[in-house]
Amino acid sequence: MSFYTSLTGLNAAAAELAVASNNIANSSTTSFKRSDANFGDIFAMSASSNMATALGGGVQLIGVDQQFSQGGLELTDNALDIAISGDGFFPVSTVDGTNMYTRNGSFLLNEDNLVVNSAGHILQVHPLGENGDSDFNQGLQGLSIERTIAPEPTTNIALNVKLPESATVIGTAGDTAIDPNDPSTFNQSQIMTLYDDAGESYTATIYYQKIGNDVANGANTEDQWRAAIYVGDAGAPSNTLTFNFDQDGVVTAAIADQTVAASPVDGRTQPITVGFEASTHTKGFEIASQTIDGLPQGELVNINVQEDGAVMAIYSNGSQLTSGRINLANFTSPKGLNQEGNTIYTATNASGALTFGEPGTTGVGKLAGGAKERSNVDLTDELVKLISAQRNFQSNAKALETSGTLTSTLINMRG
Repeated sequence: MSFYTSLTGLNAAAAELAVASNNIANSSTTSFKRSDANFGDIFAMSASSNMATALGGGVQLIGVDQQFSQGGLELTDNALDIAISGDGFFPVSTVDGTNMYTRNGSFLLNEDNLVVNSAGHILQVHPLGENGDSDFNQGLQGLSIERTIAPEPTTNIALNVKLPESATVIGTAGDTAIDPNDPSTFNQSQIMTLYDDAGESYTATIYYQKIGNDVANGANTEDQWRAAIYVGDAGAPSNTLTFNFDQDGVVTAAIADQTVAASPVDGRTQPITVGFEASTHTKGFEIASQTIDGLPQGELVNINVQEDGAVMAIYSNGSQLTSGRINLANFTSPKGLNQEGNTIYTATNASGALTFGEPGTTGVGKLAGGAKERSNVDLTDELVKLISAQRNFQSNAKALETSGTLTSTLINMRG
């Protein structure tokens, strides 16, 4: 009996050594969670046994439990390195649709523009609703970030300009035509960069000419201005308009929107609506506001993962688009998850109910972009466990040796 008891002690010590050694070996593995070996005693009695004199039968390994305590965060230069600070798991999926979960947020963008981990598992997100929040009523889908976004042609321009009251009148009663090549024929100008439907840029220039100063209009006097819009290298203006200002510098009539039939690069054409607001003041020429739509083709230059899970794609044309919103999965009993290796887990009946939550809400932690979660292995603790396991092994080996010696002595005495 003592031989068997000591043998179970050897097996238990070996198991503890194996668990501690595995923890130490993975101390540098991203988001690795240390394990603890749990043991229980063996105690067997028959119906005729006396409780007062019953002997224990040794020790047995009950289970190996992972400890999901938080690991420290380490900053990286990869925008798609994402660390969880708090509870939760990233939902990922294999190509064939098998759902898995991980704390390891080391992701990259593959050739199909999908966010994947080193094993090719695809990071899963819920579709976005109209308000930009996650629609939890719909199924998960792979997070995709486009490397290139299409250009947008310029179709609307909104201007608010302030013209100087003191500007010199050019010509007499508007008899001098605006000539872009002759600065003496206009007072001010502004150049705007526009885009065609292929993302090619071209320019439009507005020339402003003062044609009247304190011109009588009934009982009032008005300053009169003319504007000419030139598109690209056109030799003639596409649009010409005039506007008058009262003594307070306010236009006497609303300025109608101008529709410009632009003919930019490669003959591609799209109409542009130009909306004017204008006034005069005692200072110099000023563009109070200018809003121009249209963008060239955009190339992905950066990715920003925010605390609340929003994944912002930043492009070379200045666009910032929300590609998706990462939600974290959590379980009633994470220790019941099945380990698949490579810090990947699958759900089991023992892991309990699966829920999803936006990062930072109840039950799940926040996200940190450009960071990794280190393992939660404490090397000092593991070395102490190694020493303890080693002593246990040596002690049980000695007990086993003693048991063998006693057995041999008894056999020899009987002989």
